[in-house]
Amino acid sequence: MTTPFISFAQNGEDVILNRALADVETGRYVDVGANHPLIDSVTRSFYDRGWAGVAIEPNPSFASMYRSERPRDTVIEAAVTDTPDATATFHVIDGTGLSTLVDSISAEHVKGGYGVSDLTVPTIRLDAAIEQSGIGGSDVHFLVVDAEGAEERVLRSLDFMKYRPWILVIEATSPGTTTASHSSWEPLVLAAGYEFCLFDGLSRYYVSKERSAQLKAALSYPACVFDNFITQREQRARTELDAARTDIAMLSQRVAELQDLVAAVKRTLSWRVTAPLRWVRGIGRH
Repeated sequence: MTTPFISFAQNGEDVILNRALADVETGRYVDVGANHPLIDSVTRSFYDRGWAGVAIEPNPSFASMYRSERPRDTVIEAAVTDTPDATATFHVIDGTGLSTLVDSISAEHVKGGYGVSDLTVPTIRLDAAIEQSGIGGSDVHFLVVDAEGAEERVLRSLDFMKYRPWILVIEATSPGTTTASHSSWEPLVLAAGYEFCLFDGLSRYYVSKERSAQLKAALSYPACVFDNFITQREQRARTELDAARTDIAMLSQRVAELQDLVAAVKRTLSWRVTAPLRWVRGIGRH
């Protein structure tokens, strides 16, 4: 049986992308709202097999983690937007992937009991970020946009005539809900020459028209049993279980060795000779 694909993404996005791009040995990605370099990361499995790309993340703590854990990636610590302003207010919810540029969404999180702190961060257009990273002249195999309500701002900042990622994966529900949020930005994507492939309950997948014949079929259905994958959490649980089984086996072996040692001692002449003394001492304790 072939080794299963290890999925790090929260909703199997990397499984679907791997299905379409398994033959690409050393590819490139752009991850907007990259968040954590490991947990729920759409790009981690690709990084682990030799890919590299651009991680754009305005949260300083996550950006720092990326620089430390994924040195091949270009990390841009900024918020992606189409506004001309040099900075923006970023509403940070520490330890989560819910931080947002959108004031109204931040207010809803406050109502929901989250602690929100505001941070002034630099802004950058997506096409400028791609150019700055040095991969502007190369194929971008997929673009992930998870901007917690600011997806339209991100997409308006990309020149689709100049940069054409093969695949787009765009979060398409309002944060923390199943409410569709794609109506404001999907016309931009379709007008740019992309075809809709799949909605997985969280994100919508698109393929460029020039890659449609090659990739659309593989992007048309969600992660399933035929993809031969396990999640990173399942892999970690299996590893921990295997380690526990190894420890139990070693303990069992040690117990058996001690039992053999006790049995050998009892068979010795000195053990038999001193048996009456042990019996007397046993009586004396009563």
